[in-house]
Order: sequence, then structure tokens, then C-alpha cells
Amino acid sequence: MKKTLLTATLACSLLPAGAAVEPADVDLRVPDKIGLAGMAAVALEPTADRPMPLIVMTGGANFPFALPGAKTPAERGEKMFHADVAVMFTPGACDACESAPMKAGRMPYPIGYAAFAPSEKGMVVAGGCNANGHVADVTRVNVIGSQVRTEALPDLPVTLAYPAFAVVDGKLYVFGGQEKADSTTCLKRSFVLDLDDTNAGWKELAPMPGDGRMLAGAGAVNGKIYVAGGCSLHPDSKGQAERTYLKSVLCYDPASDTWSADMPDMPETIVGAANPLPSIAGVLYVVCGDPGNFYRASLVGKAPAVHPGQNKTVYSFAPASGVWRKEGNNTIGVATCPAIATDDAIIVISGETHPGVRTPIISQLNVKY
Repeated sequence: MKKTLLTATLACSLLPAGAAVEPADVDLRVPDKIGLAGMAAVALEPTADRPMPLIVMTGGANFPFALPGAKTPAERGEKMFHADVAVMFTPGACDACESAPMKAGRMPYPIGYAAFAPSEKGMVVAGGCNANGHVADVTRVNVIGSQVRTEALPDLPVTLAYPAFAVVDGKLYVFGGQEKADSTTCLKRSFVLDLDDTNAGWKELAPMPGDGRMLAGAGAVNGKIYVAGGCSLHPDSKGQAERTYLKSVLCYDPASDTWSADMPDMPETIVGAANPLPSIAGVLYVVCGDPGNFYRASLVGKAPAVHPGQNKTVYSFAPASGVWRKEGNNTIGVATCPAIATDDAIIVISGETHPGVRTPIISQLNVKY
């Protein structure tokens, strides 16, 4: 059965609280043998210039010079940011098409951990960071035939990386993040860009309540955006950034530019879940991420000798009922990776499996009602 991208959600009153997810038997990998964390990836609908639905992916970071079994920053070596753009057919869109991603071009600059969104004219990549620091740059990446074309869009009002983000009614909303690599607090600021009128630039919105957060998940249901988990930052005794992992959920209403913190908590703290949170039939899915157990243990000198790896768990959240449920597991635990929702599946692209370790695997989770 062909899969088409969701353009709207059904009325919540007609929807189940969630749906079980089952890993699909697919063998897809990004065109980097190590894999990448912090990539941007979206599914683009067909147009006259792009007759087939495509997934476009770019950027990300890895440690290509890491020693085998590396555990320390010195053993991992230099963190490299990438600018390659790869494309693949959306799985299931064409029975006769080969879906394997192929490199097709490059971004004007290496980038990772940015906000991103699909638009009729291509993927918009906003902010993020690279070896030179955090950036405010915004670039649109389009695919015309076999050619990748890029276009500079208005900068964000501030440099930022690791934000939460989601799209509602053709507008990209960006929340929080970290302003600079050495910032010891998170941003609370919120911004929106009209993807159909990018020349109008960014508009600042009501700030997030609380201390601000980074590496949170965000997804949209019925016109509202839910920001879940992530972490806040504060300076430790040495003035270095220390994380507080979160499981609280915020709700932003674009219609009134207001926030609500009166939402059920996640079942556990989660940082860096696959983003944006996939939204299928009025239900949000939190796929994998870092629960923070190892990090919290390390703060008190009780971390295990071997990192257990990132979560494999998939949770669902139905805003209509406020119910969280565990729906299954991914085949691998990953964090800081893009997620793409079709009408009956979630596609998770590459990501971090352990600190400094990536996977090239593209996973697919079939949603079973």
C-alpha cells in the first residue's frame, strides 16, 4: 500500500489513545558508513519539478577518527560536522523504486542539531551548530530533477542549536535551544517563520515558561504544539553547564500565542528523542532518546563502566485524553536523529547509539491499530 504524508490530523474524539509500533524488516542506511547524529531530514511532497515523494537529508556530526571502544573525548578525536545532502524515495511510495539514499549535493556549510521543516520549495534548515559554533543561518534545500539547489533565507534573531520545533499551518515554530556552545542556561525564546512568505522573516513569540530547555521533542496535534522532555542547564561548581533532565510537557497554542504547563508528565525523562515528534492520527510518538540515567549517575560518581546505550522505547501521547502509553521498541536505541511520519509508519534516520557512537541505520516502525 502506498504511503502518503499526513497533511492533517483527524478529530481527536474519533481516535485511539495510541497504536502499537512494530519494527519493519528494511535494510536502509545513510550514505556515511559511521552514521551521523543531529541530521536534518524531511519528506517532500511531489511537485511538477519533483514528481515523486522524496526524503531529503543533510548535515549531522560524527567522530571518524575515534579509537576502537573510545570512551573519552581524547579517544574519540575531532568531532566532524558534515554538509552532504542525500535523497531517497519515501519508502512505499513506489513499488518499483529503489529507496537507498544517495548523495546528491551539499549545503553551503556543515551543520548539525538544527531545526528543520518541509515546504513546497524544499527543506528549511534553521540554526544549528558546527565546528565554528552555533549559527543563526537559515537555508532552504530543494531538489529539482537530480540537482540540489540551496537558498539563503532570513537569519534567526539569535544563534541557537538543539531547539524543539514543529510545523503548524505552513509555519515553522522554533522553541528554546542553546544560544552558544558555552552557554550555561537554555533559551526560553520562541520564534516562527511563515514557510510560504519567508521574506517576512522571523517573528518572536511568547517565551516558554520555566527555565528554558534544549534537546526537547515537539510535535503538533490539532493545531497545538506539545514540547516534551529535553533538559535545562545551569552552571555547576566549576561554572560548566550541567543538565537537569526533564519529563514535563508544555503546550503552545499558536492561535493565542499562549503556553500551558498543565500537561501530564512523560513516563520518564527523555532528551534527544527523534524529532520532530511524529504525529499520526492525532497521537504523538516519542521514539527513543536518552533517559539520562547514566548522566545522573555520573554526576555522583556512580556511573556503570559501560554506557547502556540510548532508549529503544516508543511512547505514545494522546493529547485528547492526556494518556501516555508504551507502544513498543525500536530495533536499536538512538538519540538526536530526525523522524518522519507517514500515514502508517515512522522513519528514524541514523543517530547516536552511545556517547560519540553513531549508526548509519534507517529504521522503520510500522504503526498498528
